[in-house]
Amino acid sequence: MYQFFKKIVLLLSVAALVLASQSAAANPIGDFFKRLGNSIAHPRSTPPPRRPPPRSITPKKPNDASKVVPPDTPPPAMPTNPPLPSPTPPQLTVRAADGAPPTKGRRRDMPYGIPVPNRPGLVTSPYAPKSGYVDVRGFPSGVEVKDPYTGKIFLTP
Repeated sequence: MYQFFKKIVLLLSVAALVLASQSAAANPIGDFFKRLGNSIAHPRSTPPPRRPPPRSITPKKPNDASKVVPPDTPPPAMPTNPPLPSPTPPQLTVRAADGAPPTKGRRRDMPYGIPVPNRPGLVTSPYAPKSGYVDVRGFPSGVEVKDPYTGKIFLTP
């Protein structure tokens, strides 16, 4: 009889927890798993930017020792600096890709080169994306080429 009573109490407490969690306004565990699932499903989307906390604006108290400028006195001239020139993007070097030596078995884990927008025949190396562009104009799509910057092999897009 005691074990039967114990099972009923356990079942009722689990049911109460389930019903209470569904009616709660904030569900931090559910939100965590939802965000985790979204991050896996959409890996490139960025989270919304965090807003800075609102600043409390306190009124300034008038200071008795503040300076009063007469209205007929012109404001002091501020030195004007010439505007700085806009930074120019660095010119990336372009190197030609070499054909890769033939391999016995085709490797499936090789990355593809990243095409450069508005520059047909040029790709960015997946191994050294900030080094420069790789010229793959003489190679058809899906061919293994050797990266001139790192010496590793990748596929043409």
